[in-house]
Order: sequence, then structure tokens, then C-alpha cells
Amino acid sequence: MGEPAGMGERPGANASVLELKKALRRHFQLRQARQGGVQHLSWKYIWRTYHLTYAGEKLADDRKKLREYGIRNRDEVSFIKKLRK
Repeated sequence: MGEPAGMGERPGANASVLELKKALRRHFQLRQARQGGVQHLSWKYIWRTYHLTYAGEKLADDRKKLREYGIRNRDEVSFIKKLRK
């Protein structure tokens, strides 16, 4: 799932992590519709099961701005599976 973030509908320079997550959701929904794949992804399950990461750092705070993590245009974010507690 290591796709570049928000292709097509990129969050702005002052975007938060939550806005990035929404852009990823829109991107994957559009991509699935175009390719005729799975029509529904459970985003509640995805965010509960995976961390969004950039350069090995978890993007844990939804209110934090992307620039605070050092994320710029065209940077890639990844999903990593959360460890069980």
C-alpha cells in the first residue's frame, strides 16, 4: 500500500494529517471505482489496524500539520501494521 499520498486531490501546504487521510480515502475510492475493484473499503478497520507513516515516523496526531512532520509535495507515505498490545 505504499502509494504516494493523495494523488489527484492533494492536501494543501497547511493541511493536517486528518486532511491527508481524507485525501487518501478519496483517492482509493476513485481508483477502485475506475478499476472495477472492491466497491467498499472499511476505513474504520484500516485506521484501527494500520499506522500511516512518513520516514519511519507514525503520523499519530490527526490535528498536527504535515509540515511539522516534514512532509512536502510528492513525498510518499506508507501504511504499517499496528502491533498488538
